Amino acid sequence: MRIKAVLLAMGLVSCGLAQAALTSGTYVTEGKGNNGHVVVETTIENGAITKIRVLKNSETPMIGETAIKLLPTKIVDRQSLDIDKVAGATNSSNAILTAVGEALKKAGGSKADLKAVAQKKDQAAVLKDADTDVVVVGAGGSGMAAAIEAKRKGLNVILIEKLPMIGGTTALSSTAFNAGGSKIQMALKKPYTADDYYLKLKGKGPDDASLRNLADLSGPTTDWLVDMGADLGRVINGSQHTPKDGGALGSMLVPVMKKQLDKLGIEPRTSTKAEGLYVKDGRVAGVHVSHDNGKYVIHAKGVILATGGFASNPELVAKYTPMWAGYPSTASRGATGDALAMATKVGAALGQMDRSGPQTVAYQTGNGAVSLTNVRYNGAILVNEDGNRFVNELALTPILGKAIKDQKDGHAYLIFDQASVDRAALMKKYKEAGYFVEAPTLDALAKKLGINAENLSKTVAAYQKGMDDGVDHEFGRKDSRFSRIDKAPYYGAKISPASQTTYGGVKIDLKARAVTETGKVIPGLYVSGEAASQYGQGVSIGVILGKLAADTAAEDIAKMK
Repeated sequence: MRIKAVLLAMGLVSCGLAQAALTSGTYVTEGKGNNGHVVVETTIENGAITKIRVLKNSETPMIGETAIKLLPTKIVDRQSLDIDKVAGATNSSNAILTAVGEALKKAGGSKADLKAVAQKKDQAAVLKDADTDVVVVGAGGSGMAAAIEAKRKGLNVILIEKLPMIGGTTALSSTAFNAGGSKIQMALKKPYTADDYYLKLKGKGPDDASLRNLADLSGPTTDWLVDMGADLGRVINGSQHTPKDGGALGSMLVPVMKKQLDKLGIEPRTSTKAEGLYVKDGRVAGVHVSHDNGKYVIHAKGVILATGGFASNPELVAKYTPMWAGYPSTASRGATGDALAMATKVGAALGQMDRSGPQTVAYQTGNGAVSLTNVRYNGAILVNEDGNRFVNELALTPILGKAIKDQKDGHAYLIFDQASVDRAALMKKYKEAGYFVEAPTLDALAKKLGINAENLSKTVAAYQKGMDDGVDHEFGRKDSRFSRIDKAPYYGAKISPASQTTYGGVKIDLKARAVTETGKVIPGLYVSGEAASQYGQGVSIGVILGKLAADTAAEDIAKMK
């Protein structure tokens, strides 16, 4: 007994020594996230982490915020930094883990000094088969629109998402909701109609009928979002609805749609992946899904595939859009083309697979690419290393992407001034995140960026003359938010294209029903957003087709009763 007591005492002393390696206290540290530094407060008591608070961050709503919400609790519960990062929010996860690791260093130790707590397996019951009217696969902008509209039409809805968070690529969008004929546009001094928007799209896709359909639906869909609470009151370049404060479209729109889901009682089933379609009696009648707690089937009268494009699938990008192979992706990590395999297995055809709209101004943070498209919407010009403009900065993304790619080393530079930063909330965030190079003069800016200073001065002077004359003499740019680029300090950013919007996907009819190669409708299957074969602008495609798919599903299901 005496030997056991001695051994026990030695064990306690040993344990105490291990814990003493970490000095108790509260430590404020930071890690580099996707959009800037994440500031974290870590409390250590008696050798253990007792509390973690994120004090400051500029991470993407619904994406980085998910990591911020989930990781601190996991670290405290498990007393370990060796935990899985939040899928789709890797950069934000790394920021938190780095910050906590720095706190451990300040406490005089490292993660090795933590005493990991063994985790019991989740005792939640294995999910069972479910029945519903409509199952929506994917909870980005398109899937949320489909779920909201289906519920409003009186249908029972189950919304699933393979990532731990909702929002998809829509949450990452910094640009605009494109439309024609909205109430906002029709109230302008010079109204912008659905016909105007159609003329902008005409000839850009493989068929004009789908573009006409998209244009006709765009205005009512914009009104639908505005009625929901979306801030789309600022219109630039005719078709582009943006938040009035110049902030990012996605960080405004996704919370608005999530609030609507909550109001309607739709709780997205996150971390739930569609493995394949369930077919019964020649009709798509549900989805096979997998979850940490098991696999099951959601039986439904209609399935809406809203899984996004394939810009984050390097293999598919290389196969179908090789021009952008090797470039970063600014799409959601979940944009891996899931709908393509599921739909083709039940006979659906694919279309436009070689067409894509690259994100044209991507900044490499070191933790992944960030879209800076909002910058050119707020008065920036694009120049090459010679200091010369080479394209209309507000041209369609495929045109812009190729134009940048054709420059030396496949990159270009955004040039703008303090006035551009002052009028847009997102620009201010980007500046704080350190995305911009700053200088007191244009010459100094050119030197920092490594571009021809003399030519840059000439380029800006020519641009200013165009402002004074009311016309862009070089490229015919039309922008109600022009900036003369004459208010110091001046800013620049080296940018390159990135893979984001893909137009290739499952062929659909004008009602968003999936079709075979011969045009035969596949009963029970609807496809929306970038999962569908549809030319247009990413968020607009998503929401317009999502709402359309739900309306069609409601019509078809009503006929079944």
